[in-house]
Amino acid sequence: MSDVLPNIRQPNLKSRVYELLLDMIVNGKYRENDMLPPERILCEELGVSRTVVREAVKSLESRGVLKVIHGKGIKVIPPTGSDISEAFMLYLRRKSRDVTMKDLVEIRYVIETEIAKVAARRAGEDDIIILEKIIENMERAVGDSGAFVLIDLEFHLHLAYMTRNILFVTILEALVNPLMVSFKETVGTLDNERSTEEHAALFQSIKGKRDGEAGELMARHLEHVERVLREHGKL
Repeated sequence: MSDVLPNIRQPNLKSRVYELLLDMIVNGKYRENDMLPPERILCEELGVSRTVVREAVKSLESRGVLKVIHGKGIKVIPPTGSDISEAFMLYLRRKSRDVTMKDLVEIRYVIETEIAKVAARRAGEDDIIILEKIIENMERAVGDSGAFVLIDLEFHLHLAYMTRNILFVTILEALVNPLMVSFKETVGTLDNERSTEEHAALFQSIKGKRDGEAGELMARHLEHVERVLREHGKL
């Protein structure tokens, strides 16, 4: 391992070890669910104390990159959408900013209408099967507000995944928490049957790869949501 892990003898050792381990994970030296070398080996190869290694690992663990499993070792944790959303919300809190409903409505128009168009162009057979199942679940959940919110969110997130564009996915996943708040605000005021029909129509346009129509239908759906929010004083 000495040809991979350079000996570190510099000031601010914790930061150097942190950056080195993170680089190796990002660059694929250690992949998702891999176990890092034992702590003793890391210390020997890096030329640092156990305290330095443990502090660096602890920092990576706090950021959801690593997990210390007692009796087993240090594991690389797969990234999740919640990591993005939590980091985004923490950033806003530190800036003393909240995502307003107006902010969310505006960004959804810009992002989700384009997502719908790109998803229609790039939809594969597996994507269509998944979307169709989501629509079926939505139809069954019309009378169950809690379930409907989750399925509604699942539909919009899956459209982002269908674009095969990591930036669309990242942006929408970062908005998961405020989106959930928005959906909960509209449930009970928004006609879930009408919302289901709108999603079903959007599904058909995507299935038919009619990208222009998909963008228009998404815009109409978001206009409907905005109108309901305004009528009930939530925007």
